[in-house]
Amino acid sequence: MALGGLLFLLLRLLAIAHYHWDVAFALADSVNFDDVIGVVVGTFLGAGAVTAVILAVLLPIAYLHHIRHVRDREWQPHQLVMLGVLTGVFAAALITLRDWVTLLVVLAVSTLFVLIMMRSGPARTYLEKASGHLGVAVWLGMFALGALTDTVWVPQERLGLKDGSTVVGYVMDVHSPYTEVLTSHGREIRVLMSQNVVSRAET
Repeated sequence: MALGGLLFLLLRLLAIAHYHWDVAFALADSVNFDDVIGVVVGTFLGAGAVTAVILAVLLPIAYLHHIRHVRDREWQPHQLVMLGVLTGVFAAALITLRDWVTLLVVLAVSTLFVLIMMRSGPARTYLEKASGHLGVAVWLGMFALGALTDTVWVPQERLGLKDGSTVVGYVMDVHSPYTEVLTSHGREIRVLMSQNVVSRAET
């Protein structure tokens, strides 16, 4: 689990740095490695379209995994709770996105998985095998989410400076007397004097 969290965080740093090694290295100095949960949740919610597609792939596998446990009399209540939560998150993503192309992709993937599960054949056999390794499928989905989206886990802000200029980016760390910002354009690390930042507003 700890190794998986570390690998996910490494992928996130590289992805938001657009795979620029030096920028990712600079980000590593400003990220609290104890806050992996915050990074995961922020990434999950921030990358709405990618998250919805990954959930569309994982949910049918999770449901098939649950059905197999019920059939084998190994069902446990927490499995149903997890499925309910994931389904609710998936529904919220679909309702909020209103991105018709993404919604069509999600519906197509979900429909394909349902059809596979309803019919016998090699595709269903493969899917049943995948459901037996749900944990691996979830980790692969998380790694894909971490690597394929450059959405930062903190909101984008516009920072006003004393000299009248502005910086648009993501505040990664604030420690006296510096404020570290990952710029939206170019994805570079800028270190500002905190006393020179006169305003901050989400964009």
